[in-house]
Amino acid sequence: MHTGALGDYDALRRARLDHAATVARLVRNDLRDRESTLALVEKEAPALWVHHVGYTTNYTQPDFDWIGALETTALPLSFLYPVFRECGASVIVTGTDQEYGASDHLNREEDVCRPNTPYGPSKLAEGAAARQLSLLHAVPTRLARVYLPFGRLDNPRKLLPQLIEALREGRTMDLSAGEQRRDFLGIADLCAAYIALANDMGRTMFDIFNVSSGEPTQLRTLLETLSDEMGADRALLNFGALPMRPGEPPLSCGDASKARDLLGWQARPLARAISEDLLA
Repeated sequence: MHTGALGDYDALRRARLDHAATVARLVRNDLRDRESTLALVEKEAPALWVHHVGYTTNYTQPDFDWIGALETTALPLSFLYPVFRECGASVIVTGTDQEYGASDHLNREEDVCRPNTPYGPSKLAEGAAARQLSLLHAVPTRLARVYLPFGRLDNPRKLLPQLIEALREGRTMDLSAGEQRRDFLGIADLCAAYIALANDMGRTMFDIFNVSSGEPTQLRTLLETLSDEMGADRALLNFGALPMRPGEPPLSCGDASKARDLLGWQARPLARAISEDLLA
């Protein structure tokens, strides 16, 4: 793997925290520590809790740590919801497109979920716990099944940061054929969706929303659009030089009509999101 200007992930994490600290007070806490977590929530009495939690170590592999995943994501909800009820909080839980599994159509919120990676069932269990606890304790909750967000300060090991660095340096980058179709979402759209979800809490106790563009985009198209927006030479995109990853589904995209109709939220066109969220 090439590691250049984007290679220091710790520096990017620091930059994220520095930016967040300009608009929020940061507190470090381990959700798995029941006593410290309860003390934090009781002290802060939040009006809204965003449970943006994931356990992704070896998330596609057979040795995925199920116990560690559930202890990190689902288990804390069991002792948090009674406190949420007492302080009058609402909750947003971050889910994932991987809860659905492989599909030949746009995923709808009412679809039966058949996840095909170990990570998917762990998040599905988290969402199921949130639903049961929401209804039990009368705490308004929204589950956001988030598709593939992108933006500045992203993990440098991901494809788009590596490609941006290669194109800026004029280097060729080896890629798969790029035929898989995915649902890509600019980070600003994701933030706007969470605001819309927070404003939806009075409608019903629990609901699920795809946070998605609703537009299946071929990976090749995304990368070519990025190259064009940068004014780079498409010839640097060496499509077909690498094999497709094993188990890579040809399609993963969420039907976004429910979020549009009930929340009034819709993602921007892809080219605009690339320009404003990645390259500005």
